[in-house]
Amino acid sequence: MKSDFRLKARGAPGGVLLASLLAASVAYADADKQTAHEEEVIVTGTHAVTATKTDTQLVEIPQSISIVTDQQIRDQGALTMQDALQYTPGVTNGGDDSRGDFNIIRSFLSEQYLDGLKRNFGFIYLPRSDVYTFDRVDVLLGPSAVLYGAGSSGGLVNLVSKRPRFDFGGEVTASFGSYNRKQAQFDVYGAINDTMAARVVGLYRDSNMMIGYLPDDRTVLQPSFTWKPSDRTEVTLIGLYQRDYTGPSQNFVPLAASLYAPAGRKVDASTLLGEPYFNKGPKQDGELTLLVDHSFNDWAKLKSSTRIAADNTRYGEIYGTWDQSDVLHPFIDAAQTTIARALFAYQAHYRSVDTDNNLELKFQNGPISNQVLVGIDYSWFHQLAQQAYGGATPINVYNPVYGAENIPDWFPQTRQVLKDTGIYGQDQIRYQELATLVLGVRHDHVSTSNTGLANEIDNVTTYRAGLTLHVGHEIYPYASYAESFQPVSGLNQFNQSFKPLSGKAYEGGVKWQPLRGTLLRVAYYDITENNHLSADPNNPLNSIQAGSVKARGVELQADHRVAGDITVTAGYSHNSAKQSGQDRQEDNVPEDTASLFATKTLVLSGGTTVRLGGGVRYVGKQLAGDAQFLQVITPSYTAVDGLLAIDHDRWSLQLNAVNLFDRDYYSLCSQFGYCENGERRTYNAAVTYRLQ
Repeated sequence: MKSDFRLKARGAPGGVLLASLLAASVAYADADKQTAHEEEVIVTGTHAVTATKTDTQLVEIPQSISIVTDQQIRDQGALTMQDALQYTPGVTNGGDDSRGDFNIIRSFLSEQYLDGLKRNFGFIYLPRSDVYTFDRVDVLLGPSAVLYGAGSSGGLVNLVSKRPRFDFGGEVTASFGSYNRKQAQFDVYGAINDTMAARVVGLYRDSNMMIGYLPDDRTVLQPSFTWKPSDRTEVTLIGLYQRDYTGPSQNFVPLAASLYAPAGRKVDASTLLGEPYFNKGPKQDGELTLLVDHSFNDWAKLKSSTRIAADNTRYGEIYGTWDQSDVLHPFIDAAQTTIARALFAYQAHYRSVDTDNNLELKFQNGPISNQVLVGIDYSWFHQLAQQAYGGATPINVYNPVYGAENIPDWFPQTRQVLKDTGIYGQDQIRYQELATLVLGVRHDHVSTSNTGLANEIDNVTTYRAGLTLHVGHEIYPYASYAESFQPVSGLNQFNQSFKPLSGKAYEGGVKWQPLRGTLLRVAYYDITENNHLSADPNNPLNSIQAGSVKARGVELQADHRVAGDITVTAGYSHNSAKQSGQDRQEDNVPEDTASLFATKTLVLSGGTTVRLGGGVRYVGKQLAGDAQFLQVITPSYTAVDGLLAIDHDRWSLQLNAVNLFDRDYYSLCSQFGYCENGERRTYNAAVTYRLQ
């Protein structure tokens, strides 16, 4: 095993990593020569709140955390949250999925939070959050049940909304891109008076998708207000209205017409195998968030966060289907052109209330300082859902003809209510500047009720412990243990509730911050999750729970940012994930991923600046299925992204190209007999006028 890992490190992933580390070394060495301008060396997020719910330096946190800044999202040309995390080691997504923001962290489906409060309650079809409304994205890798309760064994993603500012500023942007994408957006902020500030973010998009005939339209309005009567008190209210009208971005293309297609028989990535009138639907999201911070004095602070949300979703999909006992021969005609189809439809009303309230206390006893956090949080999630299944008319995949009427057969409506009350405590114990010990405990009381089923009640206690040492030269080795617990909302295909997931994780690593704008980390993790959710062998649209999964891996990350000069973010991840009873890699989880993204700013005459950048993303091969029956291998791929931006006075012109060389690849292929096409080359050009 050891020699196998070394061999892989010399291959493509290792080569990208080596290049990235060399680039970072050159960058921070160059910056170090300019000590007179050291104040220009910045890294947004040298402190993080997500990992400990307190303002803590990243190097002191005994856990891996990655921060994706607003500028990094822009530079990468990310149009979705999944795009924004493509350069974060440990995170994969198996391709774009318009049903929701679903990411895999260290082999496990991650939980999504917004401003520290839960947004996704399992696999539900919410509108996807728009990256333009974010200030940054925090990715916490590893379990975090002690502070957040129902969290994934792999980690969580916390989206941080743009907040009001007391200085005046903002921007207006118009953009045009591939698939006839037309978008207008604005972001304006400023003071109302000495104690109040406001901000309004808005967006309108009229667009198509890579798959033909399907829309990707969106309207967003996010107003926010901050009241700051004193330096000790701050109250922020954030509203959000969002309406999407879109179709499923996943297209189940038969293996025989994709990965295993003979010459000239491969289906084009834009071919819709569903129906234009059926494969789409609206999603609406309304949210109101109240954030309160109050410092009683220098050693006692109260923080309260509350959100109410209401969402409505209507979704339909007609997709290819075939005999599961012979998925390599899906055609139902002698000419081998036509496949059978099925339909799935879904409509749901979601309501949720989340609140988290905690008290932070600081006190000193000689060389030892304590930062104690005690809190209580509560989540209430209500779902009314109705599903439909049925057969659909066949279709010729090489010459599709649309318009056949397919009527869904609706099942009775189901109701689910999930309640979770958690009490937690944490102590960050520091011994001078030499060591930090983090201890935490939490107790959750979770109740779940589903139509026609007995109420389920779970009482779970989870623990956390971590130690960080400062050995000098800004080097911080650490070790940690953490547990996860996650009740699963929604019902399976047979209207049965899922068992809660539970996990345990060990992690050790080293963080090094040689400069204020540079942070490098190396981490090793060992995670075990029980009641793991997997795809149903008989229905790729359904999930089942099958045993446990153990994931072990190594991650490397290097970030370096110098304002107005150079930025580098690089990462590599090796992950071995195996399900109990199986001696092979977990389905659709690549062992190796690597990435490098860098930008360089050039100052020209007349105050004009040019920013050049680009990135390389490598995703290793993925297995699916058992070799004794059928094992499908999704080939590895490498994609290149590009950036060109010109700034002059208040104007900016930016051009992004994703998958610049139009690499034809599959994001994943399944033993159920299909592949999903990766995103082809896309362009987006944006013109921005800054208000100040």
